[in-house]
Amino acid sequence: MYTTDETSVGKGTSKRIPKAYSCYIFQMNSEGKIDMKKPSNLLHDNPFIGCYEKVVTQTECHQLIDLARHGLQPSKVIGNSEQKTSAVRTSDTIGFQHHLTELTLQICKRIASIVELPLNYAEHLQIARYQVGGKFNAHFDTFNPSTELGKMYLSENGQRIITALLYLNNVSAGGETSFPLLNIQVAPSEGTLLVFENCKKNSNERHALSIHEGCAVHEGEKWIATLWFHEKSQY
Repeated sequence: MYTTDETSVGKGTSKRIPKAYSCYIFQMNSEGKIDMKKPSNLLHDNPFIGCYEKVVTQTECHQLIDLARHGLQPSKVIGNSEQKTSAVRTSDTIGFQHHLTELTLQICKRIASIVELPLNYAEHLQIARYQVGGKFNAHFDTFNPSTELGKMYLSENGQRIITALLYLNNVSAGGETSFPLLNIQVAPSEGTLLVFENCKKNSNERHALSIHEGCAVHEGEKWIATLWFHEKSQY
């Protein structure tokens, strides 16, 4: 579920972050917690954008894809008053409760430890598949308070403050996650987690620079798993 109330942003000239520098391996502190705020390398500070390598194993990625493959449905976007399919988002998705299986629970817990928020602040785990040509135009993950549906989600669930996007496979060509206003592109890399803030720090106000897009896949498939963390508990 994404909000699509904003028009797509022109990309202009963008640069691809070299793979060797696009991500960093997360580090645990003495208490066994992963500190998102003090990474060894950053893609951007405000809003925070960073990647964590080897969050899940190749086997776990394959198992998650197998779990999702046969239940996929066309992806929807959040409009002014309803969720609907749209040409701006051409993919297929399925949602899983965190505790559906031991695999989903452990992966969700791992992600929650990285973003340093309780797992119950996150929506269900959403798995998405993008085939050749599949893309998601520039958008925000935050709910729009000026729309009927946005107001309802904000009232019931609170704002989405952090997005945690897990790449489940490598993509031969295309499929980057692009932040067009920041001139940043992140290439999919199996087992890597992309984390970014959607709101201004210490608030639930949308950060204008958090606008991002899923670039079109040119070869093969792109599989991702996403957790959106809110400002309050979801269950």
